[in-house]
Amino acid sequence: MALWDKDRKTWLHGIIALLLGFIVLWISLSMPGLHHRLVDGVNGVLYFWEKPAMELRSIISLSSNWVLERASLHERVEQLELKNQALREALQLASVVSQEPRMSYVNALVTLRYAGDWWTEIRVDKGSAHGIELGAAVTSDGCLVGRVTRVGDNYAWIELITSSTFLIAAAVDETRDLGIVNGDGRGNLRLLYIPESGRVKRGMSISTSLMSDLIPPGVPIGTVLAEEEPREGFFPLRIQAGAHLTQLYSVQIFVGRKK
Repeated sequence: MALWDKDRKTWLHGIIALLLGFIVLWISLSMPGLHHRLVDGVNGVLYFWEKPAMELRSIISLSSNWVLERASLHERVEQLELKNQALREALQLASVVSQEPRMSYVNALVTLRYAGDWWTEIRVDKGSAHGIELGAAVTSDGCLVGRVTRVGDNYAWIELITSSTFLIAAAVDETRDLGIVNGDGRGNLRLLYIPESGRVKRGMSISTSLMSDLIPPGVPIGTVLAEEEPREGFFPLRIQAGAHLTQLYSVQIFVGRKK
């Protein structure tokens, strides 16, 4: 009996549901606009609950994206700062490593130049009291003009590169051929002991080679003018001095290197 009551209730519920379905179908067919009104009504009721939820969801989504983007940007900024710091350290290290000691010179005025020894020597108004030493290189307008041969407290004598007894190691900058620069006592210069190779041409520059601590390498001497007749298998090169040797009013004397 209890089983029958249970089955009857199930059938009863099914019949009621079927009748309600027919009623809803009939209402929908007889009044087409009612469906939309019902949907709109339900939406209107749910709006007050759904809208805040959707807004809250949007805010949470935007906040989450902002936090993630901020974290990503922060990480990128940190990486860029690390790279920037590494570059600064590399530049500082490079500047320390590549920084060379600066040449230090003393300016001196020419106080005496004998007419008979015009191309041989001059005297200047600076001496050992100013740090000048024997053998120091002397320049004018950045080009070699001689070296110190005698020193007093407040004066020094300088042998000019055009002196017949002047000898100094030099190199052709473009080819690195080595030779000796020598004057003839009459204002002319030659680069000696250059083998015939055809590499040295007119206009190439000549500069000092490494000789001593008081004559730095790379000081310009002059430029090649022409090749002369061979002597003992070598071809002397006539040189045009880089400095104006006839107009020496002041010179710079090398006194060492500053770090």
